[in-house]
Amino acid sequence: FSFYHWTKEQGYTLTAGGPLVSVEVSIPAALKEHLAEKSLPIPPPQSGFALIDTGASSTAVDQSVFDALGVPPIDKIKTSTPHGEAESPIYPATVAFPGLALTEMPMERIIGCNLKWTNSEGKEVIMLLGRDLLQYFLLVYNGKSADIFLAY
Repeated sequence: FSFYHWTKEQGYTLTAGGPLVSVEVSIPAALKEHLAEKSLPIPPPQSGFALIDTGASSTAVDQSVFDALGVPPIDKIKTSTPHGEAESPIYPATVAFPGLALTEMPMERIIGCNLKWTNSEGKEVIMLLGRDLLQYFLLVYNGKSADIFLAY
């Protein structure tokens, strides 16, 4: 799939906002099955954009997403960012990339952190797509034409 990051009004948005892909984060399959068996409501997926981050070893999702989904942490991990070292919670989740036609991709360990922001185009970024997921993709970042090519 090729994602063109250019608008006439804003110029080359790939440089300004980075490579983005739409994402939906939902509860893990086991929790979804449990809630269905108990006839309890299943929280809707949380939608936004993922910034492709080749500098991140692990995928991270904004903490508010897990809070909205009601998913409890399963572990903690030491993390190191430009802001320093910290201990961050780990969550299980199911991830979908609608623009790539990838649905229900199970993720057993996603870092929860405070990273949500809205870029200059008004797109809400809720995920940093790290190398733990990128290892399954072919990624071409073409700055000259302001687009990215992502294949699974």
